[in-house]
Amino acid sequence: MGGRRRARPEARAALIAATVAWSGTYALPARAAPVAVSVQLRGARATVSLGGGHAGATIVRVGRHETKVRFALPGTPKNVVFDGAVRGGRLTGTVRQGSLAGTFALRRGAARIVELFGLYRSSAGAAVAVLAADGLSPFLIELPTGASHGIGPGLTVGERLGDMRGNGSIDGGSAGFTWNGTHYARVSLRQREVRVGADAATLTLPPGAGPFPAVAMVHGAGPRTRDEFDVWTAYLALNGIAVLADDKRGTGESAGPYPGDEASEANIDLLARDAQTEVRYLTKLPQVDSRRVGLFGDSQAGWISTLAAAREPAVRWLVSVAGPTVSVGETDAWAGLAGESQSPPTGTRAAMLAQVRQAGPSGPDAAPSIRKLTIPALWMYGADDRNVPTELCVERLEALKPGHDFSWVVLPTAHTPFVLPTGLLSSLNRSPGFDPGFFPALGGWLRGHGLS
Repeated sequence: MGGRRRARPEARAALIAATVAWSGTYALPARAAPVAVSVQLRGARATVSLGGGHAGATIVRVGRHETKVRFALPGTPKNVVFDGAVRGGRLTGTVRQGSLAGTFALRRGAARIVELFGLYRSSAGAAVAVLAADGLSPFLIELPTGASHGIGPGLTVGERLGDMRGNGSIDGGSAGFTWNGTHYARVSLRQREVRVGADAATLTLPPGAGPFPAVAMVHGAGPRTRDEFDVWTAYLALNGIAVLADDKRGTGESAGPYPGDEASEANIDLLARDAQTEVRYLTKLPQVDSRRVGLFGDSQAGWISTLAAAREPAVRWLVSVAGPTVSVGETDAWAGLAGESQSPPTGTRAAMLAQVRQAGPSGPDAAPSIRKLTIPALWMYGADDRNVPTELCVERLEALKPGHDFSWVVLPTAHTPFVLPTGLLSSLNRSPGFDPGFFPALGGWLRGHGLS
């Protein structure tokens, strides 16, 4: 008495039919951090969009029976299956991929920014991507200039990375949108949620039949997830390269214990083996050209990816962004003196470099692995890097280059390709975006090596 009556099954079934948009989160497995999900139901089909780093807008078939809803996203070795029911204005249930099980919970209403995540192109060939990469708030990046603009809750667009208004607004949805008078249509990427060894990852295939060159991404330090690579994934896919971007083992949806932040011999070896497993996975895909599979990583990945490439013959090329070619001890000494982009340097670059040189190498060193490489490799550095000693890294490469296809470029940036107005990460919100020379330099090297 006095309680609310539960909706009849036929009323809840009508609610499913009438409701176009659902949004919320899922966790797979159940212990994993929640990932955003948006579902646009249209009859027997739905457009499903996942959060940063995961598969973007994907059209799938939907099974419905009274209040029950079931759909599956492409995955390997099994599809990702959502199986739920409507109860009191919520769509909740289980999500499974093979033996892994988790849950999802959605409410009525659209998550417009999640629906927009992805890569787009205008009829004139201009490209943009809408992302929420590496813990940043949503932003729009123009490619290949790298100009980046924050996006506000109402889809207003800012001038700089941390701005959210003042540069027009986005009008449209997952299939395409108009911004500042230009219409951008979604690029038809094919994405799958995959499991490779201990790692959960998203495989992104460019449009077309292939076979494509492909790359496995390698993380820097910290418990990083696949959204760290969203900018690279967009640019590489735009240039016809398949991308496998993972959650580092023990983070996100990946299995195993997190090995920790330390660049120890054991951790470098373990993460290099994960990278090798992913490369071998790529070589077996029919859409991939096994003769053009490489590794792409940043920062701490400089030690990991070179070790993996030195001992895995399936690795045919390498790109390292701010990756050390010197020892861990030299890098740590430099970072301590230079402030790690968190605080001002303790002295001039010349004075700090002299101290690092005097201390000399210690701990794991990239040089032995680099010396063994027989593949083309590109290193991209910032002249004002305060985490990695660019000058020493270039000196090391100059000494190792004879007999190798090694290239490097030094741009007027810090440890990130984003322009930092003060050289500190605290100024990232004021960044106009990537240094304008970054993507042209990367693209030129890829084209010069038959990878784009």
